[in-house]
Amino acid sequence: MENRSYEVLEFHKVINKIIDLAKLEATKEKFLDLDIMKNKGELDKELALLVEFIDFYKYDDGLELTNLSDIGKFLRTIDLIGSYLSVEDLAELRKNLAVYRISKSRAKNIKDKYGLVWNIFSDTEDLKDLEDFISEVVDDEGNMKDTASLGLRDIRRQKSNINVNIKEKFDEIINNRDLQKAIQEKIVTKRNERYVIPVKTEFKSLVKGIEHDRSSTGSTVYIEPLNTVSLNNKLREYEAKEREEIRKVLIRITELIRNKKDEIALIKDLLERLDFINAKVLYSIENECRVPKVVNKEYLKLVVARHPLIDREKMVPINFELGDNDNIMLITGPNTGGKTVTQKIAGLLTIMALSGIPIPADEKTEIGFFGSVLADIGDEQSIEQNLSSFSAHIKNIKEILEAANRRSLVLIDEIGSGTDPMEGAAFAMSVIDYLNQKNVKSIITTHYSEVKAHAFNTDGIKSASMEFNVETLLPTYRLLEGIPGESNALIIAGKYGINEEIINNAKSYISEENQKVEKMLISIKEKTDEVEKLKIELENAKEEMESRKQKYEADIITLENEKNQIVKEAYDEADKYLREVQAKAKNLVDKISQDEMKKEEAKDAQRSLNMLRESFRLEKEQNVKKKVKTNKKTDFQLGEEVFVKSINQNGKILRIIGESDSVQIQAGILKLVVSTDDIQKIEKKNKKKLGGFASLKSTNVKGEVDLRGMTGDEAMTELELYLDRAMLTGYSEVYIIHGKGTMALRTRIQEYLKKSKYISEYRDANQNEGGLGCTVAKLK
Repeated sequence: MENRSYEVLEFHKVINKIIDLAKLEATKEKFLDLDIMKNKGELDKELALLVEFIDFYKYDDGLELTNLSDIGKFLRTIDLIGSYLSVEDLAELRKNLAVYRISKSRAKNIKDKYGLVWNIFSDTEDLKDLEDFISEVVDDEGNMKDTASLGLRDIRRQKSNINVNIKEKFDEIINNRDLQKAIQEKIVTKRNERYVIPVKTEFKSLVKGIEHDRSSTGSTVYIEPLNTVSLNNKLREYEAKEREEIRKVLIRITELIRNKKDEIALIKDLLERLDFINAKVLYSIENECRVPKVVNKEYLKLVVARHPLIDREKMVPINFELGDNDNIMLITGPNTGGKTVTQKIAGLLTIMALSGIPIPADEKTEIGFFGSVLADIGDEQSIEQNLSSFSAHIKNIKEILEAANRRSLVLIDEIGSGTDPMEGAAFAMSVIDYLNQKNVKSIITTHYSEVKAHAFNTDGIKSASMEFNVETLLPTYRLLEGIPGESNALIIAGKYGINEEIINNAKSYISEENQKVEKMLISIKEKTDEVEKLKIELENAKEEMESRKQKYEADIITLENEKNQIVKEAYDEADKYLREVQAKAKNLVDKISQDEMKKEEAKDAQRSLNMLRESFRLEKEQNVKKKVKTNKKTDFQLGEEVFVKSINQNGKILRIIGESDSVQIQAGILKLVVSTDDIQKIEKKNKKKLGGFASLKSTNVKGEVDLRGMTGDEAMTELELYLDRAMLTGYSEVYIIHGKGTMALRTRIQEYLKKSKYISEYRDANQNEGGLGCTVAKLK
């Protein structure tokens, strides 16, 4: 029953779209078997991982799996005794090992931000040594390098010499004037693995040699000249030696790979896992999907939900909730109004979420942990089984009722349709009562007035309808909760010009009970529309009131700040004067610091200055109100070394003074009380990117040096001076920008850093810091 429900809800179409984004056959097969997960703990882990991966891809570039391919076939090959991998196999294996290594490196760089992503890699080691060894033997195009072995290098050198000799022999023939009329084209080609020259048939006697082939027309023969026969023989001999030497090299490398079989198997499994996640993440981003919250109860809350197979520009999102107080939602409304689409959205998004696939809905959406989704949607008439629409409908409902339990989500479209309306309505009400009593969460659609009235007056069932505009005769596709849909058949007929006498006669055939139901529905709709209108007016009034309130508060803040500006400026001038005096006192102390007798006098003078400045500060606080502003987080710590701007010197924080934004600083023999605006951290990474590199903020010396455009000698001189200043400023890490180009400047700089007395270690910058165009050095 579930398989048929999935087919009806078009789950396979969503899976096919995701499969197109997968790269490995093993992954595609895994998606074909995808189903609702039975363990909520495992589902929660999968969804939490997807949340991190989606953010990783959106904001931090994600993973690059372009070169991913199936390496399981290599493991199967090396299992066979005497078998070995081909050159092309080695190149493919190396690319996959590189994909894994680079992916792990990216995950490690962001492990503090995306811990779940990093956990995938943390227990698996990369095989960089094996990858490098293969790189030494095989190039990126899948050819074995000359340096793979000494024997191969010699063989290929001999082959090259023979080819040169063969070319010279052919050049002599081609350029021989006596043979010009015999040569069909001045080219050398191959026939039967032998170098030959095309000769006109009527002149073939002029060229002594062995005939290997003829053209289809017979006008050209391909002749191997006699003076090249021995060279061609020798070339064939060396080609055989080359193949044998390549085979020996491949056997040796395959043996190394065989010893790493278990590690490669782990990497294979992890790459398949990455491909599985990658396909879901790419699908999610392309279709603007979110990971919903899955709750451990039978409940459904869809917020701005869309059908994943309908163009998002044409789709009207739906919102509804089912489960807290109601078991069943009965949807009514006109045909083509969106009832069936609403059911499909609810069922399909539930299956997707419970299978670990993000859904096209707001992240506030909540999906209950249902055990199954059972659906009967659409015309199920079966010619093969000789079943009418109603018979097929009944057969499906029978299967649903037998399979349904408390943990099921049931979807039934047009319940009881296809038979006598009175019996169909009775049957529909009975099925609805059965599902309601069993507490089975269900979404059911109907046109029957009796069913609408029954649902409206029964606990556990909520009414809903698809809105219809009787003026335009078009559905709006909006789902209205709590409102049963009214009948529109006669209204639509009248709008389309059916004779009024016919319309009135039709009304007379509607039973009195049905007329009461319709009047009740119209009354409910009118009152609901009034409430909705009042609600909109109230929201507009609240927004206008809030806007006026914000403008009033902003005006108050502006007036208050302007009022204090003049007084503040006067105090700022005085504060500036005190800073200058304080700086002069510091210079004086520096001059007498060698004289122990005068140090105490200097300290006394400084204490007097501090007292004067503190009293000035208190007076300023009493007379000048602070501007209303957002609190600035300073993050200064006791004992932290900072730079004091007013005295142009480093100092250590001794005390942080309450809420006055002031600190006490020890600078040499001086103890100063200064504003936090007068100090700054000595070392601080600026997260804002400048030209692709992370910049470090410092007062006198920047945390980076740009050597691009300099010669090697100029760069070394500038770098040495810069490192002297950086050490004095107190940096622990600096960025050396040298650009990429030919990499010559990078190589020379890193050779210098390797020997520098200032440097403890260095590395290439991360991708978001400049990559190979920048080197990051740690100072001792």
